[in-house]
Amino acid sequence: MLRPLPKTVLLDAGFTLTFPDHERIARHAAEVGVRVDAAALARAEDPVRRELALYPWASTPAQQTTRPPSAGAAFFRRMLDLAGAEAPGPTLDAAASTIWQRHLERNVWCRVGAGVETALGRLRAAGMRLAVVSNSEGTVETMLNEVGLGRHLETIVDSWVVGVAKPDPRIFHIALDRLGESPQTAVMIGDVPAVDMEGARAASITGVLIDPLDLHLAHTRRVPSLPAFVDALLG
Repeated sequence: MLRPLPKTVLLDAGFTLTFPDHERIARHAAEVGVRVDAAALARAEDPVRRELALYPWASTPAQQTTRPPSAGAAFFRRMLDLAGAEAPGPTLDAAASTIWQRHLERNVWCRVGAGVETALGRLRAAGMRLAVVSNSEGTVETMLNEVGLGRHLETIVDSWVVGVAKPDPRIFHIALDRLGESPQTAVMIGDVPAVDMEGARAASITGVLIDPLDLHLAHTRRVPSLPAFVDALLG
């Protein structure tokens, strides 16, 4: 896929390394009386991924006062809708807001993808340096350490912490500067073309798109998952 092999692999977090914890989301919804089955939330994951571009996440502290209630809650409200949660509209709104607030307290994107930890280990064993570049809400580093992935990463750049978000090329340069590495020898792995791929391009970094649903056929470098990328890269 890439020759010569990259020295540095920059990684998105959500829908690349980790995924929504459906059990935890269901528990948070139940706090306000909304019962939704975790299996139904799991079935809603692919449809919500198709619509992900509709929901601008709160990506920097400057957006804290406006975007967390409206954008983050809207994402979880849509997930509840797609999962078939049955409750009056105001109650579903309250559940979505509660899930979002709990996420800001403790990141709910904490389900490690199948084969992800092994894939990270293979990249490290091949001599590559790994970093996360995430549009998150100040909790992604703690979450990645809690789930055991942090040990594979040399640095974690959270947009909320550094005050700049993808696709701004500066957030990628922050990660590379911390590592002392060059854009020309790096690759960015992420799942959102307008955020991960366009941002990487603006930063002069090669991008590889995670696209398990084949939604973006125009992209020449596409893989269904991080483990698939590592298989293609290392054989």
